Amino acid sequence: MMHWQKLGQVYHRQREAGWWHSHTMAPSAICLNDEVIRVFLGCWDSAGISRIGYVDVSAERPNEVLAVSPRPVVDIGRPGCFDDNGVFPGHATRVGDTIYLYYTGFQLGEKIRYFNFGGLALSRDGGQTFTRASEAPILDRADEGLSVRAGQSILYESGAFHTVYSAGSDWVDVGGYLRPTYDVYYQSSPDGLAYQRSGQRIVTHDASVEHGLGRPQLVRLGERYVVLYTRRTLDMKYHFGLSLSDDLQHWERADHLANIAHGTGFDSEMVYFPSLVSVPGSGRRFLFYAGNGFGRDGLGVAELHGDFP
Repeated sequence: MMHWQKLGQVYHRQREAGWWHSHTMAPSAICLNDEVIRVFLGCWDSAGISRIGYVDVSAERPNEVLAVSPRPVVDIGRPGCFDDNGVFPGHATRVGDTIYLYYTGFQLGEKIRYFNFGGLALSRDGGQTFTRASEAPILDRADEGLSVRAGQSILYESGAFHTVYSAGSDWVDVGGYLRPTYDVYYQSSPDGLAYQRSGQRIVTHDASVEHGLGRPQLVRLGERYVVLYTRRTLDMKYHFGLSLSDDLQHWERADHLANIAHGTGFDSEMVYFPSLVSVPGSGRRFLFYAGNGFGRDGLGVAELHGDFP
């Protein structure tokens, strides 16, 4: 029987000077080797603008921090670009010798608060430096997502880049702010760069309790495909959900299997932005996540035991 074991807080950025003032937003974890997990993060400056940095942790003891990013690995874009007001990780994936770091760009709006579209940065030196694949989004505005089309995650199998992402166009008042609504979509890409204007909607948010299903992650566990996502609930007590598939086309929502409960400290209000990573060699599976305030109160980790039904 599968279950999640919470292992506690990993790292908390406490209002330091410079480019990384606070927050460990939107973690995305990748194994650098059998001993080190790199967790890419959205790192906020004092103005609340995010750049992508990282913490390295022990693959045996994931609460043990080994290194902290001294500078951003992906900075904000040039003025006028889709990511000129912030970037945060979608998901990092290794394909051959290249790390694909998919990310979400922020651009401020006038009649709506902001736009989110999806970018890609590539590293060929083991994650030390990244270069944008394009200054334009690789997931751009389309009818399925006029204000949000981003947060993509890939699963590379048999030469295909199977991709899930969030997309939507409407906004609702939640917690005194207009917030975007979006669902989870799927499509396949031949190279992880070129995408069609529309995908298949595979998981739809429940508007009676949620305003969106955020930053999905696609993984394969055993014989089943799993999409993890954040349930952005109307009470702002965000938590995880997941859906299961045998063929990437037909999906069954099974949120009860993502039952990582809120704690009493840094994650008492939010468990947010799940990122599941499997450690080669040991086979252990860790899920990193952001705590309260979109990661303001720190980064957490849980371990998955057992298999999905």
